[in-house]
Amino acid sequence: MNAKSGRRRVQAVLKRVPMTLFLLLGIILVFSLLTGPAKYLKLSNVMNVINQCASGVGILALGSFLAICSTGVDLSLGGIASLSGMLTAKLLSWAPAPIGPALLLVLAIFVALAAGAVMGSLNGLILSRTNIPSFIITLGVSKICETLSRVIAGGTTIRVNGHAAFEFIGSGSLLSVQQTTMKGARVITRSIGILPVSVLIMLALYVLFSLLMRRTPFGTYVYAIGGNYEAAELSGIDTTRTRFRVFLLGGLLAAVTGIIMTSRLTAASAANGLGMEFDGIAAAVVGGAAMTGGRSTPWRTFIGALTISVLRNGFSMIEMLPAMQMIAIGLVLIIVVAIDAARNRR
Repeated sequence: MNAKSGRRRVQAVLKRVPMTLFLLLGIILVFSLLTGPAKYLKLSNVMNVINQCASGVGILALGSFLAICSTGVDLSLGGIASLSGMLTAKLLSWAPAPIGPALLLVLAIFVALAAGAVMGSLNGLILSRTNIPSFIITLGVSKICETLSRVIAGGTTIRVNGHAAFEFIGSGSLLSVQQTTMKGARVITRSIGILPVSVLIMLALYVLFSLLMRRTPFGTYVYAIGGNYEAAELSGIDTTRTRFRVFLLGGLLAAVTGIIMTSRLTAASAANGLGMEFDGIAAAVVGGAAMTGGRSTPWRTFIGALTISVLRNGFSMIEMLPAMQMIAIGLVLIIVVAIDAARNRR
C-alpha cells in the first residue's frame, strides 16, 4: 500500500512538471553527445545561450504568449523591436548632443519604449474597432515598423560607440568569474559574467508577468477570454479593453527586446529583430500555449524560449546551415504540438 501511494505521489509530481522541461533536457543531452560535454556544457557556452535568450526571444516570447492566450497572434513584435532599437541607436549617435550623455540615454530609452507602446496601441486600437483578424493587423503594423526603421537608418547600420552605460545593459554583468582554457600551447583566461544585466531584466519581467497573470483581474480576464470569448463577454468582462492592453504590453516588451539587442550588438540595422516574432510564437507554443487561447503560463513560456535558444546554439555548434535550422525548429514545433494534442485527447 505504501509502495502504491509512493508511486501515485511520484506520478502526481511528474504530471505537474511541464513536458517542455523534459524536451529541453533531452535536447541538451543530444547536443552534449554530438559536440562533447566538455565543449557544450562549459560555462562560457551556457552563459552565451542565456544571454542570447535575454537579448532575443526570451522577452519577446512574453508578448507572443499574451497575444496567443487572448486568442490572437502578434506578428508585429519583430518589427517593433527593430524600430525601437533603431530609434535608440539613432538618438545615442546624435552628435553633437545638446544634452549630457546620461540624459541622452534616458531620452533614447524613453523614445524607444514610447514607440513600442504606440505601435502596440495601434494594433489594439484597430483590433478593437474592426473585425479584421489580429494576424493581418499586426502584419501590417510590422511592415510599417520595418519601413520606418529603414528610413531612419538611411540604408546603413547605425553604430553606438562610447556609451558605456548603454552597453552595460546588454553586455554588462554584476558578477564575473575567470575561466582558463588551453588552446594549443597557449593558456587563455577570459572573464565570464554570471549575473548579466540583460538576464536579470528578463527574469524580473517574467516574475512581474507571472504575478500579473496569477494575482490580478487582468490575468484572469485574459485567461477567460482565451477559454471562451463569448462567455467572457456575457460575464461582464470588457474584452475590448483587455485585448487592447494585451497588444500594448506586447509592444512594450518588443521595445525592451530592441533596446537590449542594440546594446549587446552596439549597432542597429533595419534587419535586427525581423522574423523574431516567429521564434516568439514558437517559444510560446512549445511552452504549452494553445492557439485557441486560455492556456500556459509565463514560466512555461520561459522554458519554451530557452528551448528555442538552446536549439539555435546547438545547431550553430554542429555547423548546421541556417535554412536547415529553420526546418529543424519547425519539425520540433510540429512534434510538440502533436504530442500536446494527443495528451489533451486522452
